[in-house]
Amino acid sequence: MKNAKAVKLFTKVTSAVLVMSVLFSIAGCAGSDQSKYSLKSIRLTADERSWINPEEKYTDILAAYKKKRCKGTIVVATDEDVLYLYAEDAVEKDGTTLVSQDTVFDIASCTKVFTAVSILQLQEKGKLSIDDTIDKYFPEYQYGSQITIYNLLHMNSGIPDYLNESEIFFLMEGEELDTQMRKVYDDSFTDQDFLDTMNKAPLLYTPGSRMTYSNTNYKLLAFIIEKVSKMSYSDYLNKYIFKPCGMKNSYAARVDKYTYVPISFKEQLESGGVDEHGYSMSPNNERGDGGVCTCLTDLLAFDRALFAGKLLKEDSMEILLKNDKGYCCGLMNEHDLGYSHTGGGFTASSRNYIYNNEKFGHIYFILMEHC
Repeated sequence: MKNAKAVKLFTKVTSAVLVMSVLFSIAGCAGSDQSKYSLKSIRLTADERSWINPEEKYTDILAAYKKKRCKGTIVVATDEDVLYLYAEDAVEKDGTTLVSQDTVFDIASCTKVFTAVSILQLQEKGKLSIDDTIDKYFPEYQYGSQITIYNLLHMNSGIPDYLNESEIFFLMEGEELDTQMRKVYDDSFTDQDFLDTMNKAPLLYTPGSRMTYSNTNYKLLAFIIEKVSKMSYSDYLNKYIFKPCGMKNSYAARVDKYTYVPISFKEQLESGGVDEHGYSMSPNNERGDGGVCTCLTDLLAFDRALFAGKLLKEDSMEILLKNDKGYCCGLMNEHDLGYSHTGGGFTASSRNYIYNNEKFGHIYFILMEHC
């Protein structure tokens, strides 16, 4: 009887230790923001649509940012503090909530860094190697044995961009191409349709020989994430990035979660790119190269966690930030000043800049707006 009680007590203690370990692990990524200058503590009002940090040590940095405006939201921050916050004088789609640091936008191509981080996490777990040729994942692709995951990450695969080089990718033009793109935009173009089309498309150049920006690369990376993890792209991001980083208003492949209000989208509506409210209709076809919707609060939490080494190990970060012929992995090198990426959707755009700073570690500049 004593042994049974001892085993029961040991089990309870062990369970408690495991639970605490998980909680500390999550807290380690998300970080407990103890700064009094945090996005959680700043609340803009209808009369005051911007906030400026009062600390004198930030005066020089603020001189470059404190007058910036946009049709959406802006934050400037260090690893510890928020320096500047701006939100336009407008409300969210519910008609009453003021636009703020928690307003959810479509960040389009700024999604790519999430895809790259996911791939490198899977490599750390031994689930894949970035040196794998992609015929391992797409055996029917005629050029698969010539292209590696590394090539996809660094945009030097030679595969044409299905969005910006659609005539080459789909081998169509005119009305036929317009009809095909409408299928992409309204999500009636399946993953298998995509792969079948890609198998017929030519390569633009020998893989690895140069870099051209191609959304196709990151769409294929999302497919690989799903094959290897046996999870949907959105579920993977939610489990291994959003939740650990405390990103409570972030989603992948969920067009119903936007809270920003699109404006002036008549042309996009007529082309079949958006619904009657100005929102995307293609959560499936946007995943990997786009598809994440988030807010300033969450993207800043992600950036801080990433550059604090809480999402990837040091050698993986070196891969992520390696500038190969003009592109890193979901980020671009800013002339050795730091890293950045921009995103442009049908009715929203985003910018995510991370600058190296000798005094403060990093300066984060994030902008999200309707366009």
